[in-house]
Amino acid sequence: MISLSTTTPRELFLAAARGEKTKRPPLWIMRQAGRYLPEYRALKEKYGFLGIVKTPEIGAEAALQPIRRFGFDCAIVFSDILAMAEALGFPYKFADGGGIRLERKIASVRDIENMPAPENAAEKLQYVFDNLKILRAELPDRAIFGFCASPLTLGAYMVEGASSRDFPAYANFILEEPETFKKLMEKLSAALALFAKIQSESGIDAFQIFDSHAWLAPIGRWNETSGKWSEKISEAAGERCAVALFANGMGKRLAEIADFPADIISLDSSVELDKAKALFAKANSVQGNLDPNLLSEADEKSVETEALGIMQKMSPIGGHVFNLGHGILPSAKIENVEALCQTVKNFKPIYG
Repeated sequence: MISLSTTTPRELFLAAARGEKTKRPPLWIMRQAGRYLPEYRALKEKYGFLGIVKTPEIGAEAALQPIRRFGFDCAIVFSDILAMAEALGFPYKFADGGGIRLERKIASVRDIENMPAPENAAEKLQYVFDNLKILRAELPDRAIFGFCASPLTLGAYMVEGASSRDFPAYANFILEEPETFKKLMEKLSAALALFAKIQSESGIDAFQIFDSHAWLAPIGRWNETSGKWSEKISEAAGERCAVALFANGMGKRLAEIADFPADIISLDSSVELDKAKALFAKANSVQGNLDPNLLSEADEKSVETEALGIMQKMSPIGGHVFNLGHGILPSAKIENVEALCQTVKNFKPIYG
């Protein structure tokens, strides 16, 4: 089916999420509300990152800033993947030298058993739901995303106690303490599933699961380590909205995520989207996957050329949501983002 009559960005996104060929791919970029924007930097200077996240009106303003400037087709709630960690009793802060540090970490099974019930954790995250309701009212014609971390990814920070390049303590924990790891995944997946369900009831069009540290799963064991736990989140959100999975670092392990029950699979820049799409048994669409480094290091013409190459390969297939292969970098050039947006909006597909 070719959807050429969609009239709003929201309709355009929903058609692409169903796997249809569209007049152009819908466009948004991961971390689109962030440090590359001067207006966001001013907001952060005044309120601080967590102040923005926890104040619905200010969080909504941060999410609206890139829509106003660039006209993206989709907005994503301004929140943080560690919001649930804090709600479960593991507050975090940004270290002076960079990175994230939790005030406490999981040191024993008792730390897992003493976590609050999912309902109690969800109550502490009301600011996320309120933020989404504001966005829905402000953007009736745009698609809106909610999100959360995968249980595997959230657990990485809670066990390690901080951000890390390779999470050595967590990698060891997965392999050497399988029963304790299972207990942690059970707790986190239950809390995150309820979190996703309530977000989906706030009027969103899509929900993205950020398995940002999917690569920590032992080779050949992504499903048992991450997928089956994230599936509970997909089921909870998927009754009311499209579900997207971003399994970072799985470009050479696509077979492991091929059967995950999501409508959209978001892929990093190492993957050729047109070839990957045929691998996914349940997904209608793929999302991505321009290299975010281009927006920082290249010129406008190079961004245009690379974006056109991706779209030309995908347009005969359909089911494409244009995005980056990872989050936009703080060093991204505004003129390159503008060039990307114009290139996607002006694209004229040729259907096979």
